[in-house]
Amino acid sequence: MMKNMMKRLCGKGLCPIIVWSMLATLIFFILLRVNSKPGVLNIGQNPRNYSVYKAIENVYAKRLPQVIVVGVKKCGTGALRSFLRAHPSIHFPHRMEVHYFDWYYDEGLQWYIDQMPCTTPEQITVEKTPMYFVEPDIPKKIYEDISPDTKIMMIVCDPVVRAISDYVHVSEQSGSGRHGKRYFELERQKYTSNCNDSIDVNQQHSKQDTMTFVPSNDVQRLKRNRREFVSPSRSNNVRRLLQDDDSSTDSFMSAVLDANGNIDTSSAFINFGLYAKHLQHWLNYFPRNQILLVDGGNLKDNPSQELQKVEKFLDLQPFYTEDVFYFNATKGFYCLSKPFHPCLSRKKGRPHPEIRKDIIDKLRVFYKASDENLKTMFNRSFSWM
Repeated sequence: MMKNMMKRLCGKGLCPIIVWSMLATLIFFILLRVNSKPGVLNIGQNPRNYSVYKAIENVYAKRLPQVIVVGVKKCGTGALRSFLRAHPSIHFPHRMEVHYFDWYYDEGLQWYIDQMPCTTPEQITVEKTPMYFVEPDIPKKIYEDISPDTKIMMIVCDPVVRAISDYVHVSEQSGSGRHGKRYFELERQKYTSNCNDSIDVNQQHSKQDTMTFVPSNDVQRLKRNRREFVSPSRSNNVRRLLQDDDSSTDSFMSAVLDANGNIDTSSAFINFGLYAKHLQHWLNYFPRNQILLVDGGNLKDNPSQELQKVEKFLDLQPFYTEDVFYFNATKGFYCLSKPFHPCLSRKKGRPHPEIRKDIIDKLRVFYKASDENLKTMFNRSFSWM
């Protein structure tokens, strides 16, 4: 039957057209196979090339983030991520912090996409890397490489408390031998899951949450280093800081004051808390209505209220009500109720050493002008003001 049909069509002069059509279709599918990874949104080297994107925009795939949490370090970015992951429409990469725009930019945009979770077009992909906040060239990179419509989120808190928390955190890291970039260099050998695998898109925890490491010559070293990095015991540095008030004040002073006893503005502990200064770089590329400042103090004391502001900012259906959270008296902060994500680890909410009042007062005077500028820039006050 097929043979007779072909004879009739060829008799009418349609045979060459059919042959060329079949050949063109075959070439198309070969090229599609070569130039794309299954289940991965591959848009090539040019982020403005949407031809491939339009062809598969309705597929469960990896996509560029629509929202980026850019900071601020030690203000509660981990808690914010944990809370936001409970929302059924929000998805984060497996990596806690991707560091594409500061550490891995040379890897290219497709590498960045490969780190993203698998989502549908209706879901929101959010990336979090707090170090982005203080890098003046990153707003431009995000604007040009992702989209001018990207929404920017940052969580801010009392800059004095933030400086002390950062100092305690760094003291612990240096005591445990953990070095951030080295850790990520090792972690980059993880599998990236295939979006075509059988995954329930409504599950809170995707396969990426349980990914294993790529078998390699470094696998044992990687496991050994991970144990070292995530050791639950506190470092001797932090224990010593907490035991001796005079020692803790002297040590902290050397980290935030210069030789003349003035605030050392070159210190990273101090610099991160100058919110207005760093925000200006972001406002050069993104309008205020695309930037949300989450109040870290209010997130700690009233998480549902603060997260409702996030829902409004992202045009999400209401999800965060008071019954989603409970106060954990042992840990001293709010946690998500079951069946959502577990409470933050014991490393969160580290105890702070007692710092002399005169040093605290000096820092408050120093940050006052920056805080006032922040209030003016966003026409609002914050919990520590």
